[in-house]
Amino acid sequence: MTDGVAKDPADLESLSSVAGATELTRLQDQFTTWAQDGWRQTGEVRILDAVVQTVSLNGADPLAGEAPTVQVDVCFDVSGLDIVDSFGASQVAAGRPDRGWERLSITNDDFANDPDGGWRVADVETLEQEPCAVP
Repeated sequence: MTDGVAKDPADLESLSSVAGATELTRLQDQFTTWAQDGWRQTGEVRILDAVVQTVSLNGADPLAGEAPTVQVDVCFDVSGLDIVDSFGASQVAAGRPDRGWERLSITNDDFANDPDGGWRVADVETLEQEPCAVP
């Protein structure tokens, strides 16, 4: 979903279907700035591996700010991706690694009413570990 928004950062509507809480605000801020600066993404992120780390469905209390949470470590490849300005000049830092890991915290704030469809990425943490191998 974010690949699509990054290619046309003027349209942020679809982000709320995949991101919530802190991550939604971060993405909206980032892509609003991109749109103002005339930046856009070319190419796509490739997901190389995903490993479920934790699943916590018990004890969720939305009134206390708690929600069911799943943590997934995702290895991604950005070797075919570029961020360009309005003139087509790359804005990617020299030496950017092609692969890396992120831990996604995925929550469902409406689990009682929508246990299947209410899941959103609430937070993303960059992990400092060796990138996964290219398949």
